[in-house]
Amino acid sequence: MATSSERNWSSAYTRNHDLGALAARGAWLSRLQRARRILDRLDWWHVDEWIASDLWSFDDGDAALLLTPLDLSEADALDATCAGVAWLRWCAVADGRSPAAHLANVFGEAEARLASRGAREVWCVVHSSEWIKPYLRDLGYRVVEQLLTFQIAPWRVSNAPLRLTGLQVRPAHAADLEALCALDARAFDEPWRYAPALMRRAVARAFATTVALYGGSPVGYACAVLHEGNGHVVRLAVQPELRRRGIGAELLCDVVMRLARAGARVVSLNTQAGNYAAQRLYRRLGFAPVGEKLTVMRKVLAREAMGGTA
Repeated sequence: MATSSERNWSSAYTRNHDLGALAARGAWLSRLQRARRILDRLDWWHVDEWIASDLWSFDDGDAALLLTPLDLSEADALDATCAGVAWLRWCAVADGRSPAAHLANVFGEAEARLASRGAREVWCVVHSSEWIKPYLRDLGYRVVEQLLTFQIAPWRVSNAPLRLTGLQVRPAHAADLEALCALDARAFDEPWRYAPALMRRAVARAFATTVALYGGSPVGYACAVLHEGNGHVVRLAVQPELRRRGIGAELLCDVVMRLARAGARVVSLNTQAGNYAAQRLYRRLGFAPVGEKLTVMRKVLAREAMGGTA
């Protein structure tokens, strides 16, 4: 059986120079991408773009796990992180293998490695019926909240009256990246923030990212994707002190219309079950709740793993 160091190739030298190891890793991931038990939460990336990352944990090629700190992209080494939060991005177990032991191995190794770099907790989003949920519970992950999905046929959206004179909405540019990151950090708590690595990827790959300007400064933004006639608003953020002044409604109506003109038949979005203000906005614009709730789970990493005391 392969040792921990043989499974992970975590040194920069191996990542950059050991082509044989990378080829073996690529073969493992290619096989696992065809497995029945797979969880993909990479969002803006494809798994092949992460092959050289030092964030993987493998168990003899029969299981693979990618836990990523909030602030890292596929090109970043683990020692570059400053984040206390990590997310479960990808996981798979080969067909014909028992998940429990393999998941215990890869999660234990990945969590210890993250904790040694200062990570405090790991988060994940799963469907209630998803295969991995009971295993996550056994590994110490606990449900902390739920996400609701709202949906609308775009031609049914109700235009909200503009209540902030001088507000402008336009497509976001690359030069807006720093301002969008600062805005996002103010609008969202740590687990949900978009760090620069993630924001850069989102702006580059989204169907549309729009920014609201007031007094020449960004005060809100929206980000959406479009796939096979289905639009999804993945991000809607407003400067906290300017909320409830119509900025979110203006951004949402604008991005829904952009999706509609591109052929979207439906537009969806998610929000936390406890975010009643957002839900009131979505309902006022004509969105309705659909489908099952998504489960948000979290594990607080042990203090001992971080070098602390009980």
